[in-house]
Amino acid sequence: MVARRLVNYRDSDVAFHDLLTAIANNSDGATVYHCSAGKDRTGWGTAILLTILGVPREVISADFMASNTYLGRDDAVDLSWLDAAYAQVDRLYGGMDTYVREGLGVDQDTIDSLRAKLLL
Repeated sequence: MVARRLVNYRDSDVAFHDLLTAIANNSDGATVYHCSAGKDRTGWGTAILLTILGVPREVISADFMASNTYLGRDDAVDLSWLDAAYAQVDRLYGGMDTYVREGLGVDQDTIDSLRAKLLL
C-alpha cells in the first residue's frame, strides 16, 4: 500500500520532483538525501533517479534489497514493495519515462543535467 501511494499521492510527486530538481541544480558538490529509515521514500526516490540514469532495474532492486544488510534486519525491506511501486507506475503511466515526465513534471533539461552531473 505504501509503495503504491509513493507513486500516486499528490505530495509524493511534488517531493520527488523537488528532489530530482535539487540534485540537478546543486552546484556545491555532493547531495545527501534521506528519510527517517532511509528505505521507503528514499528507496523509491533513488529508484527513480537510477532509472533516469539508465541503471538496469535488476541492479536497482539489488541496491534496494541491500537495505536489509545495512539496517541489520532481514525484513527491513521486501522486493515486493519496490515491485508494487513499479506496477503502479506501469498501471497509471505506462512506464517510468512517462511517470518521470508527466507524473513528476521533470523536464528534459533536468534529466540532461542529472545525467551530465552523475554519469561519467
